[in-house]
This record gives sequence, structure tokens and C-alpha cells, in this order.
Amino acid sequence: MNNLSRRQFLWTGATGIAALTLGPVSLNAAPMDAPKSIRVGCQANAFPLKQNDFPGLIEAMKKMKTLGYEGVECNIRFVERQFDQTADARKQLEETGVTFISAHMLMQTTTVESFTHTVDCIAALGGSCVVMSSAGKGEMQYANPDTWPRKAEILNAFGKICRKGGLKLAYHNHNPEFANHNAQENALADLTDPALVFFLMDAGHAHLGGGDPAAFMAKHSRRIFGCHLKTFKGGQQHQVPLGQGDWGFEDLAAAIQSTGWTGWLLDEEGGLPSPPNAPPDADALGPDRAYIKRIFGV
Repeated sequence: MNNLSRRQFLWTGATGIAALTLGPVSLNAAPMDAPKSIRVGCQANAFPLKQNDFPGLIEAMKKMKTLGYEGVECNIRFVERQFDQTADARKQLEETGVTFISAHMLMQTTTVESFTHTVDCIAALGGSCVVMSSAGKGEMQYANPDTWPRKAEILNAFGKICRKGGLKLAYHNHNPEFANHNAQENALADLTDPALVFFLMDAGHAHLGGGDPAAFMAKHSRRIFGCHLKTFKGGQQHQVPLGQGDWGFEDLAAAIQSTGWTGWLLDEEGGLPSPPNAPPDADALGPDRAYIKRIFGV
């Protein structure tokens, strides 16, 4: 099985950042509240969408609705062309019956000026959060613990922009943040302002990094906006449906129950190369939804 891709498994088994300076935060633009209960959403990566394919995103959201998902998170490249027509785009998003939660972007690809505009547009589309991650060279530049305070400073600055625009900023981890007993993720939680910076904890990447997402939930539940759920078998190139990988999420579910956490559980399939004639990533979404219901009770 370790030689199979995620889709084969399904087939056979079902620059201006450094100078950020901001004025005072508006008291009339407090961040939107997190969900008052646990809600289940879906990352749009499961669908073969191309850049700026907003009609494809709408169709994907309709499919998510039929599978029991309440919300969607997507990459910013699927909605940024709608930034000059947010009223019509928001109407289309709302008509799907699925909540537009957030757009996901890289922290190293924006500036204070462009990010302010991005926040305004995501808010106009009805979003409640900007998800921000660091990948590739962006991750490498923060490999040394001496750089983590600077990373936290930048996140605080972006968080101020989000708060002023009525949104929350949620930092999304990859593998490195959870290495060495969640070291960097814990440091970012300690070094950032809890009123400005929240976390979209990717529990799958946390496991791949050798970390413990349940422990981070137990320690920082009030800072966690949502959780990505995904699992792998035999390494990161072999994503499989929830419940069929090298780890499950029973311990995370127990931590959620003990802390009383509320927020978004987000199923994330897709994003990896596919072999010819394999079923689409979205085929895993139905079984994943059943797994989430069984393990998390929602």
C-alpha cells in the first residue's frame, strides 16, 4: 500500500512586510466571533479548480452541501478576480447554502497595502477570516528559533489589519512548526497577541512534523479558529481518506471535548499529483464526512 498514491488508494479501497507600520485599530471593527459550536467545513483543494475558476468553486460548494459540509475555505486564487465585483460574488456564494469562511494565502506574497485591500475584499465576500501560511523559502527563513520573534511580529501586524477590517487572522502550520514537541507553534502562540493572531491548526501536517496536535489543542484551544483534518499512509505523498492512514484523530476529539472548544473542523483532501484514470479527490469527501461524524460527533 505504501507504493500507492492517495488516489490509487481510493481506487483500490473506496516584500514590504519587514516595514509594516499601522495606525490605531478601529473600535468599530471588532473581529467577527468564532462559531458558537463545532461546525464542519471543507477545503476546496479536493476539486480540480484552476486559478480564478470562481464558477467551479460555486459548483464545488454545491457538492459540499450535498455531502453535509457547512462551510468552505479556499485558496485566494479562486476568488481574487471577484474582488472588483464582491456584491454579485457574495450573492452567488450565499446561494450555495455553504458559508464562505476564509481565503488562504502565503504571508510572504503580500504587503501592508495589498493586504489591507485583500482583507476588505474578503470581508465584502462574507468571509470571517484570512488564513495565512508560510511555505517553501518562507518556511526556511524561519527555521532558526532566533527568527521566531520576527515572524510573530509580522503576524501581529497582519492581525491588526484583519482586526481593523472586521476579520480574524489564522496562521496555518505545515510540518516544521510542530517539530520538536510543537516547538515553533507553541512559540508563536506565546509571542503573538492573542487578540490579533489565531491558528488554523493543520493536524495532518502536525503529525507529519512529529508533533502532537491534541496537545496544542489542550494548551491553546482559545486561540484555535479551526482545524484541518487529513491523514497519510507511508509518507506525505500518499494521502488517504480519514480513518485509513497512519494516524486517526481520536486524541484530538478527546482534547476538543475536554476543553469545550468550538470552531471549524475542515476536511482537506487533494493538492497532490494524480495518476491517470484515478478517481477524483472529491470521492473521499463523503467517507471523510462519515468519519468526522463518528469520531467528533458532529
